[in-house]
Amino acid sequence: MGAGDGYHCGTEVIGLNLDILGKKVNFSIGVGKGHVRLSDIVPLARTICTEITNVVLQSTLNDGGHIPCRKGCAACCSHYLVPLSIPEAFRLNQEISAAPAHRRESIWRDCLIAANIILSQKPPKPFVHQTTEASSMSMVDLGLVSRWYKSLELNCPFLDSGICTIYEQRPLACREHCVEGSARGCRGHHGTAAVLQMPVSVLTALGQLASEFEGTRVEAVLLPLSLVWCEKNAARAERTWPSATMVKRFVEIIKSMACTNSKTSVV
Repeated sequence: MGAGDGYHCGTEVIGLNLDILGKKVNFSIGVGKGHVRLSDIVPLARTICTEITNVVLQSTLNDGGHIPCRKGCAACCSHYLVPLSIPEAFRLNQEISAAPAHRRESIWRDCLIAANIILSQKPPKPFVHQTTEASSMSMVDLGLVSRWYKSLELNCPFLDSGICTIYEQRPLACREHCVEGSARGCRGHHGTAAVLQMPVSVLTALGQLASEFEGTRVEAVLLPLSLVWCEKNAARAERTWPSATMVKRFVEIIKSMACTNSKTSVV
């Protein structure tokens, strides 16, 4: 099995059946016999995330809610902290590396400008004390760091004239961040914007998967710092594991999260 095709032409089929807000969501995942990197599971994670969010959005619309989130809306992109799981950081780095030269140079320039702004500021002390690199953080710190990041009023470096240039490859955090209300509310103007709760966070599941396989704590990387972070962690990006083992564990984590959240919502 090749590094990038592990979940398309496999010899074993792994099923994932979820009950999302009363709707059955089923996946049949073809897995080969070879080894894969953490980055190779990201397309599958994106697909599962999209299916879950679509169910939540449709349920909200059916209940009369209004969803302003769509391609072309960048209302939250000037203040929303975007964490990447480790597999996502490696995957995005690969995708950008495969882009045309002028595109790569533009992305790197914008990311470096954003990185300089971020690193020139003083992050919250708990964030600094709990990490060994300024670009890596524990998932439990996101609330604290989000407030600090918002104060920077920093546009996402992947925005170009208000359009997301990596929309098809956008992070799970962006896919899962959906609101009911108005875009004006997202920008802090008159109006409301309530964040919709996802029954399962695929971002969290992917973070847990990487933690288990690498034997580390759960980590995340700030989007503008991800390219530099990947350069410093190139060896980690090339580690491989049996593809079936990785997919089966990912499916188990998602199933467990869905079951736990379902019981919590009932209580």
